[in-house]
Amino acid sequence: MIGVSGSGKTTWVNLNKQYIACSTDSILEEKAQKMGISYTEAFDYFQDKKKFESITAAFFQSIRQCIKNDTDFVIDRTHLKRHIRMSLINELKTIAMEHGKHLELNAICFELPNNIIFERLNIRAKATGKIIPKNVILDQINSFDIPTIDEGFDTIERIT
Repeated sequence: MIGVSGSGKTTWVNLNKQYIACSTDSILEEKAQKMGISYTEAFDYFQDKKKFESITAAFFQSIRQCIKNDTDFVIDRTHLKRHIRMSLINELKTIAMEHGKHLELNAICFELPNNIIFERLNIRAKATGKIIPKNVILDQINSFDIPTIDEGFDTIERIT
C-alpha cells in the first residue's frame, strides 16, 4: 500500500479480507486499547519513551510469519518515499530468501486529491479520535514519490 494518511489504504484492506494486514497502526491501536488510551496518546507515548522500535519489531514479526507460512499479506503503511519502499522491498526479499520463499510484490498506490484526504481525516478524527496534524499531512503530500516498477514491484495499481 502506498499513499498519504487518509487516502483509503486501511479501508481497502478492510474490504479485502483475503489478506492478512501488517500494520504498525493496528499494533498501536491494540496497545492503546489495552492501555485504555487513544491511538494518538499511545503514539505519543511510544515516541516519547523511545519505544517505537518495539512496534516496528512486532510489525516485521507479523510479516515474517506471513512469508514463512505462505500467507498472502498486505502492508498498510504510507511508503511515500522511493528509498523507503526500496529498503522495505530488499528486507522482504531477504526474509523470503531466509525461508526459501518467492514473493510477488504488487503495489497499490492511492493518489487522491488533497481535499478528499483532508475530508476523510476530519471524519476519521471525529469517529475515532485519531488525529494527524495538518502539517504532517502536508509534509506527506509534499514528499510523496509516485512509485515505479524499477523499485522492485511486479505490478502497480493506481487508485485515483
